[in-house]
Amino acid sequence: MGVIACASAQEFRFTTNVSSTRVAQDEPFQIQFMLENASNVASFTPPAFTDFEVMQGPSQVQGQSIYNGRRSEYIALIYVLQPKRPGNFTLSGATARVNGNVVHSNPVTIEVIKSVNHNAAPPQTPTQQPPGFQPSHRGPDEDVAEGILRKGEDVDAKLRKNIFLKVDVDKTNLYEGEQLTATYKLYTRLPTNSSVTRVPAFKGFSAKDIELPNPPQATTERINGQLFKVFTIRKTLLFPLQSGNLELDPVEVDNQVRLVKLSHDNRKRSRDPFEDIFNDPGFKDPFNDPFFDDFFNRPEVSYEDVPYKIQSAPVKITVKPLPVDTRPPSYNGAVGHFNMSATIDKTTLTTDDALTLKVNISGQGNVNLLNQPKVEIPGSFEKYDPKVTDNIEKNSNPLSGSRQFEFALMPLEAGDQTIAPVEFSYFDPVAHAYKTIKSQAFNIKVTPGKQNKRDKEDFSVDKNVLIPVHLAPQRWSKDAGFLLGSVWYYLLLLVPIIALIAGILYRRRQHYQQNNAALLKHRYANKAALKRLELAARYLKEGKDRAFYEETSRAVWGYLSHKLEIPFADLNKQLVQNKLAGRRINGDNTLQLFDLLDNCEMALYAPAQSNDKMQGTYQQAVKVISQLEEQLKTKQQVV
Repeated sequence: MGVIACASAQEFRFTTNVSSTRVAQDEPFQIQFMLENASNVASFTPPAFTDFEVMQGPSQVQGQSIYNGRRSEYIALIYVLQPKRPGNFTLSGATARVNGNVVHSNPVTIEVIKSVNHNAAPPQTPTQQPPGFQPSHRGPDEDVAEGILRKGEDVDAKLRKNIFLKVDVDKTNLYEGEQLTATYKLYTRLPTNSSVTRVPAFKGFSAKDIELPNPPQATTERINGQLFKVFTIRKTLLFPLQSGNLELDPVEVDNQVRLVKLSHDNRKRSRDPFEDIFNDPGFKDPFNDPFFDDFFNRPEVSYEDVPYKIQSAPVKITVKPLPVDTRPPSYNGAVGHFNMSATIDKTTLTTDDALTLKVNISGQGNVNLLNQPKVEIPGSFEKYDPKVTDNIEKNSNPLSGSRQFEFALMPLEAGDQTIAPVEFSYFDPVAHAYKTIKSQAFNIKVTPGKQNKRDKEDFSVDKNVLIPVHLAPQRWSKDAGFLLGSVWYYLLLLVPIIALIAGILYRRRQHYQQNNAALLKHRYANKAALKRLELAARYLKEGKDRAFYEETSRAVWGYLSHKLEIPFADLNKQLVQNKLAGRRINGDNTLQLFDLLDNCEMALYAPAQSNDKMQGTYQQAVKVISQLEEQLKTKQQVV
């Protein structure tokens, strides 16, 4: 299960995204090809931009993000395109080779309309001004690249003005148990690689996170006439568990901001190179491209990576206690707007049966904190703890869903029984009042079953009598076990003995191999040498002459070390000749052996040997080792 969870967390995806699917003819737009959790990316081929002009790109964005404990790494290639003519155009997906396989991204369709009038000023979205943020006083003709660091410009002031965090809450004054939605956002106008280093603890709250897209998707927001990229890094539904003054802890983010430095001042102002290419709040890296050239790699441009830590401001929350004077007896902590229904599965049963009472509470509010409602069960029933089933809508805001309580009731006596109405109360924060819902009463008819309950014992005079003692012996029967006494019982007894014998034999074999390492090397010297010669033959086919001669030399020297029982560090030609002479091996075999070793040594110092000569050396090595093996088997060492 852990492997499956890890595999699902690292799922590979190759997608195509565009900033807009409907653009004007003279309006540039951005297209992004993203590879998520890709390993060993060998190549990337974009689609043919036949009906579009490439204004910028490719620009690579690379980074990682962590959401709900899952880590995702990705690489994105970004282009800025401008249509050549109106119409509907389909851009086919890009192609990449990932881990040896060719993969394709999804195609996208772009609707290009005729040029629109850009003379009107774009609408501005009124937003709350962040603390310490100074509005821009630039004229409309100043198209200054925020990512460019000019001579004498204050870096800290530039960073404070162009990247910050903000917490949006839908309310700061609420009742205990009422829902509060907190959204943590990163605002940026600079390319940055960011990571969240501290998350809020939400002390005094019950928290439920809203699942966000991974990697985060950017939106735009205009603040004081300037357009920011906005990334939601966390969105949480909070339910206060206590009254009083509470505080939402700040979130901290570490950024590595890349700024562009120009080597000389150009009087002609250039278009902002960062205006359209970055769309990540710090989870992507617009540099560090292992596969593609940097679009901005020009002699007059250099980069400076600036670390910048930011945190959001703490938010004060005032939580009011729920009214006490009007609180109904059946209230147990529900806050919101709810409906309640109660049903039973049968109205007629015997004392041998069980009855199921289901109470379903649905609505909006703190559904995940609902306690069981007040249920009055008569003493003629035995009640068990309820089974609780949740059905909460995913990513609902406000939190919506239902919780069902299923009670099992066992009748203890026959007769007509009545279960009182189920009562459920909740506090409505909109109406500032408690509301109570009641079901109907349940009339149940219980008849005697086969296993009737015995009447109570009568302990009056002459009724409390002991049962007579049986003087005669009683009949006993032996209940033989299924396994005891069978053949399998005795076979299983032998299993530990067989395992013990196998362990002893295995230990002896290991001991023999450890104490007779030299003997084993001597026995398998020929096999080890031929194995090395197989590797040398592979180098021969690949034309790697130096590797071929090194492996051939190791094969011959290793064979002599193991077969003649000479430590590898003490090997030399004279000692080998003496050992061979001691076993009455002289003549042509010895001469061929030393000629082979000399050829390998000379080839190592004089590379670029011909293939024919390497082939002859290989055949000579096989022949020498085979002849020595035969002679060493037949001739014993001279004493």
